[in-house]
Parts: sequence; structure tokens; C-alpha cells
Amino acid sequence: MSAVAAVPKLVPWTPSQALSLGSEVVAAKHHLHELDLFSDKGLVEFLETHPRHSLQAFTMGSDPNRYREWKSVDTTGRPGKDILAAVARGRLWLNIHRVHLFHKEYRDLLDEIYSELSSLCPNFRAVNQNATLLISSPRALVYYHVDAQPNLLWHIRGRKRLWVYPANDRTLIDQDLMEDIFASFADEEVPYRMKFDEKATVYEMGPGEVLAWPQNSPHRVTNLEGLNVSLSTVHETADSDRRKLVYCANRLFRRSYRLPFRSVRESGIAAYVKREGFRAFRRAGIVHTPPRRAYLSKLRIDPAAAAGFSELPGAPVLTEFSSHDFTLERGPSGETTVVALEH
Repeated sequence: MSAVAAVPKLVPWTPSQALSLGSEVVAAKHHLHELDLFSDKGLVEFLETHPRHSLQAFTMGSDPNRYREWKSVDTTGRPGKDILAAVARGRLWLNIHRVHLFHKEYRDLLDEIYSELSSLCPNFRAVNQNATLLISSPRALVYYHVDAQPNLLWHIRGRKRLWVYPANDRTLIDQDLMEDIFASFADEEVPYRMKFDEKATVYEMGPGEVLAWPQNSPHRVTNLEGLNVSLSTVHETADSDRRKLVYCANRLFRRSYRLPFRSVRESGIAAYVKREGFRAFRRAGIVHTPPRRAYLSKLRIDPAAAAGFSELPGAPVLTEFSSHDFTLERGPSGETTVVALEH
């Protein structure tokens, strides 16, 4: 019997919650926290076998206004038990990507989640589902940010507080920056002001709770207690794809060809022409793909350190997360150059 089969129904939503998915914030229940996958033993085994080029480690400050304190931490040479111990005692956040591609248990879990959501939610047709495992310290935080794709946060261990802000409010995020995020020219972190909280709805989450918000709703997170474990599932729908194409088309045609495209209307003939025009340019190879980003760090996971990491002497190192795509070359004078690898 698979780990998922041990729990008969993972998503016990009410009809009204299912009807609201995608259009409103949904705060509901789940049973993922009952699976052995997320015990300490299960997490250590997972960390021992997951490829490090798909595991990001970060540290952060304590002020939500200072998002530049979000820094990469290297994991080289640290076994899974040390990584988990460092997170449990320190100030760290792990983003563990594409877990469904490397672990059958997580692939089965992702399939079951979306199978149940599809049976519950009328007209919900999700494709390109993806899963990221989040493991974070008792007092860690995630800065104010916005995701391009729709997603759900399935909370499993610990307690956390989330601020969720209205989607598509241009006083909360600039339209040009939203275009950059859709086109992958900018990360999800966006400028934050404390007055934004006047528009936020605040949720506290414990094990067995899930939160979903409308696409592009900004949000931020502060952990409250305990080792926090969550599964973030991301997907695409016909509606989300239309939105992405409209924003990407506006960006391309306005910035590269000086066409006055600013409307973010997603239906109608004008939106259709923009979307199809962008698709044609993309097929022709005219759409520029942004370069990948290399993550360098002077910090490394250290379970003996109070913060869960210690500082490395000398020049920054290439984190294991970037080692699949980049290498470092040292010049004769000791200077360091990041070189992208071809795959």
C-alpha cells in the first residue's frame, strides 16, 4: 500500500469551498499531515535522496521591510539529518523544488490531490501541476511577494501566520513589475510598505489546514512556532495561461516595439490578438529568454550554530542549488567568474 493510500480522502472540502477555488481565498482542511512522509524520519530520508540542485536554502532577517536580507545558504557536505537539525534550531527556509519528479511518493500525492480537487470543483481543469516542499525554522519568515501561477499551501507541521492581499491591486504591485514576473525577468519579491497591511486578511495556519488565494494575490508569511513543513502545489489553467500571455504580450510589444499596450483585459478581440501575436513571436524565436541566475553564498548550513549556518572564509562559493547550471572559474589574480554550463 502506498503512503497516500493509507489516508482515504486528502481533501475534505465543502461544496462552497470547492466553488470558490480560484476566485476567492479558500481556507479549508486536509489530511496530508497524517502521512508518515512528513515525520522527522521521513524528512531525513527525503533530504538524503533529493538532488541538491533542486534544493534552495535561505536565511532572512526579522523585519518584513528588509527583504534584501533574504540570502542563499550553501548545503555542500551536509547530510539530511544535519540540514533538518539546522532548520529546526536556526533561522532558515528550504524551498525543495520538483519533489514529484524525484520521489514516487510525492508524485502519487500530487496526483491524488489534483484528482480530488477536480472531482470536487466544477470546471476546474488544472495542468502542469508542480510541488515544492517547504521546511522552515520556528521563527522564519517569507517576505512580501507575488507568484505568477495559481497555487495552494497545504500546511503540515508547526504554526504560521499569513497576510494575503487583494489580487490585481495596482497600489500593491506595479503593473510593469507584474509583467517582469510573468516573463521571468524578475523574482517574486516586490516592494512592501507597512500600510499595505490595511488591505490584508490575516490567517493563522496549523497542521491539516490549506489556504488557496486568487492568482497573483500578494502574500507574506511569518512562522509562529515549531518546525514548519508545508507543501506548495502550483498549477496552470486556461484562465491563468490567458493572463500570463496578456501580460507577456503587453511587455514585449510596448517595450520592444513601442506599441501602447497596457490593458490587462483577458477577454475580447484585442486580448485574443495580443495573445496570438505573442505566441507567434515566441514560435519564431523572437521572444528573449532571460538568463538563469547563479546563487553564490558565503554561508553554509551548520547544525551546531545558533542560526543554523556559519560564515565561510574567503570568496563566496557557488551553492549546490546552482551547481547543475553553473561553475566558478578563478582567474590568475584570484577573481571569480560565474560560467553557465550548457545542457
